Amino acid sequence: MPDPLSPVVLSASVMTHPRRGASARRVLDSLGIPGAALAVDPEPGGPPSTLRASCLAFSRAERAESTHHLVVQDDVRVCADFPASVRRMVEKHPRAAIAFFVEWGSRTAHLARWAVFTGHGAVPVVNPYMPTLALVLPRDLAVGMGRFMASAGGRSDDRAALRFLRARGVPTLAAVPNLVEHEDSPSLKGNGDHGIRRSVCFAPTGADFGGTVLDPPPLLPFLRWNTGSAVAIDTDHDVPEAHRPVLEVLKEWGARPEWLRRDCAAHLGADSGPLFALWLTAVALGAVQERHWPGTVAPLRPRLDDPLVYTALATLAPGALRLFLDPDRLVARSDHLVPVLLTAMEHGAALAGGRA
Repeated sequence: MPDPLSPVVLSASVMTHPRRGASARRVLDSLGIPGAALAVDPEPGGPPSTLRASCLAFSRAERAESTHHLVVQDDVRVCADFPASVRRMVEKHPRAAIAFFVEWGSRTAHLARWAVFTGHGAVPVVNPYMPTLALVLPRDLAVGMGRFMASAGGRSDDRAALRFLRARGVPTLAAVPNLVEHEDSPSLKGNGDHGIRRSVCFAPTGADFGGTVLDPPPLLPFLRWNTGSAVAIDTDHDVPEAHRPVLEVLKEWGARPEWLRRDCAAHLGADSGPLFALWLTAVALGAVQERHWPGTVAPLRPRLDDPLVYTALATLAPGALRLFLDPDRLVARSDHLVPVLLTAMEHGAALAGGRA
């Protein structure tokens, strides 16, 4: 139900395809937003694409008497306190584009983990696309987005959305924690080869979104989910030719490769391949966190009983390695992997503090 004390009035659309009607209606019924409606792909026989349904979903804002319009896809599960949590986030950032889902293996996912660890309620989107699984915009921007999608070209609404928002100087944020979880349904645009894509830190009971927007560090360690390589990204100049191997960066910071391989073998049972890339990434994440937010790595171990802290660590391995190792088995091994990855981060923090 609408909150009479909130200045935020939500309208909503669920974008879908005719063959996914049952799933879409389930999502629609779960939103708890009056007047929410389905936006069904008007050319269901056309090439796989999210643009057509997205265009219709955002355009629905034109008919609504709302301040903000929310578009969700038909393969999500929302938190228990969804409308109120969305309004709380929008109240803090009324002119931003806000995503309520961050895929567990993306660049922005690493920022979201740091936000959980350091007490921030949002992160800037640093992906080369805008997450559109659950996206809210001010009503006027939603109307403009719908018109833009009509002639955007391509097949990906997420990349088109980022172009639209960046061209207009709109802040692009992701809420931390996430308010929706991605179910394992086939992709509307044919991304089945991308593997399972779940939330980096889903909060099933909703969130208050305390804290501010996280300020990204100049260097972002990233394990490329599609290649299995660990790279360091310059957050001010994120182009492939500027990416550097994480091992090279750690060596510059004083780490010895033989020690890194020894420690990885001791904790993960391998000193090369995907698990070594995972270990390097976790070490680098700890080092960068300690450099940018001093003193925040050591308190994490006593906080592992916090579901969000645990989840943020538990999603790292399956999100990054989902094409190389069985993600369900990695999730099942979380009780082992979470403390191990925290150990790697602690090694990185010691390295940053000159104690390695």
